[in-house]
Amino acid sequence: MYKGFGTPIAARIIRQAQQGRRDAQRELFEAFQHIVLTSLIGICRNPDVARDLAQDVFIQVFAKLHQLRDTSAFGGWLKQLTVNTALAHLRKQPWQSLPTDEHENAITEIDYQQADWLSRCDDIDQLMQCLTAAEQQLVWLYLVEDYSHQQLAKMYALPAATIRQRYHRALKKLQQAALQGSSYE
Repeated sequence: MYKGFGTPIAARIIRQAQQGRRDAQRELFEAFQHIVLTSLIGICRNPDVARDLAQDVFIQVFAKLHQLRDTSAFGGWLKQLTVNTALAHLRKQPWQSLPTDEHENAITEIDYQQADWLSRCDDIDQLMQCLTAAEQQLVWLYLVEDYSHQQLAKMYALPAATIRQRYHRALKKLQQAALQGSSYE
């Protein structure tokens, strides 16, 4: 059974949760808590922070659920709320940002889609440690959460070319670390 943001949930459950019924809210929470937490851990790379943010996400869900008009859009709405919560938290953190050099060699779109090898790695979490926090976010949002470069550019208020270059650099770092079997400091 699929347990992602696309998990089917009865419209009546969402409507009941909109009306404040605790049993319906609990059902929503139980159906989506794992994917929300998994997404937040992937973006933040810190389970403790992710647990705190997951709690914030569900507080926001139940406070804003009345705004949701189309119950079939719940999963997408929850996904966006989850990502926005993580990004809002991370924007407040003093972490190293990626360089903004716009004048790198031209990169083809095929280069950006060459991350299939990553799914065959034994320990992706350990491998991801070779990346900065900003690079980890970008790779996670693109590869796991399936955001496009255009969507990420809008979220980060940067040109799509910059997002593509940063993603490409992060993938190169991952490939080099995987080939070298580095210590992932």
